[in-house]
Amino acid sequence: MLPNGHYSQYITSGLALNPNIELVVYTDKRQENLDIAGCGTIKPVWSKSWRFFFEILKQLRIDKPNIVHFQHELNMYGGQITAVMFPFLILTARIMGFKVVTTVHATVYKKQVNTKFIETFGYDPDKISPFLVKAFFSYVYFTVTNFSNFNIVHTNLTKQILTQDYGAPAKKIQVIPTAIPKRDMSNATNDHYFFYFGYMVRRKGLGFALEGFKKFSDKHPMSDFKFILAGGVIEGQEQAFEEIKEMVKKYRLENKVEIKGFIKQEMQDDLYTHASAVVIPAILSMGSSGPLFHSNSYHKCVLTSNIGHFLEDIDDNKTGILVENDKWDKAFEYIVDNPQLVAEIEKNVSIKAQSRTPQATAESYYSLYKTLFTERSL
Repeated sequence: MLPNGHYSQYITSGLALNPNIELVVYTDKRQENLDIAGCGTIKPVWSKSWRFFFEILKQLRIDKPNIVHFQHELNMYGGQITAVMFPFLILTARIMGFKVVTTVHATVYKKQVNTKFIETFGYDPDKISPFLVKAFFSYVYFTVTNFSNFNIVHTNLTKQILTQDYGAPAKKIQVIPTAIPKRDMSNATNDHYFFYFGYMVRRKGLGFALEGFKKFSDKHPMSDFKFILAGGVIEGQEQAFEEIKEMVKKYRLENKVEIKGFIKQEMQDDLYTHASAVVIPAILSMGSSGPLFHSNSYHKCVLTSNIGHFLEDIDDNKTGILVENDKWDKAFEYIVDNPQLVAEIEKNVSIKAQSRTPQATAESYYSLYKTLFTERSL
């Protein structure tokens, strides 16, 4: 549920508005979770360690919910050990008689797992082979999808990967796009900067965008456009952040690139609201982008790499702009030269956001929940 802006906050805020649902949310044990309002009854239950397995099951025996809805990311509950244990949490909950829905947020084709993939996440391919990673992914995704009554994914591409590469049963997977929260955009005006918000990691492909911004700045030396980067650093991938800072120095962009690091909600709101465009580069697309639906909530024109899930999430030149990773300079120029198109894209994104509010998305969840009681359990 934390930090603020996490997708779990958005969907639970929608579910909490449904009068037919009594929502209880099990969070990790950070007491700050108790400050979250409007998302059901918050219970800090689990530790980010192997203990999560027993802590969640113990609380389930006390609360006896009709449906258990798990969120799955490989490192959500801790490290590799918890990722191995997680499918057995689903299985045990099923054995105990609970109906289980699991949202699978990210996955990749097996063919994408190679030495470069492993290096991107900061691991040594001499110690962890692509074969071992593929075997691990096969175990996780096969068991998670087969042990659950139903699974939710956010794109058709995710469903295709799970069914084709990992043996997931198609009949158990429903595609429900991510919720887009409502924002007050009454004071929105575009200032002269491009904005990146997300983790400072290699797979985000920030190097491509920085290289493109250098070319753009060299071609337009009198331009007052800046590039603002904000977001945290993932433990174990600190070197990626150092590489980004070194790249800024190498390109002599210190006066045009601002690195904010981790920012609070108020500054996040301000930077999104007044950006000329939001930049979301990527080397690898593993699922629907969190920064993308953040940007959609602020009704912003988004520039994304022309890969993976972005091709499904964006209608090119209508709800965003798809960019080849060697042509980011052209994309920046395109934004500056076409303010009318940017305004039209922002209008289209506003319409898109209205159709995917947390409350509207929660209705799709509720319809799925009801099938667990009206149809034979899968």
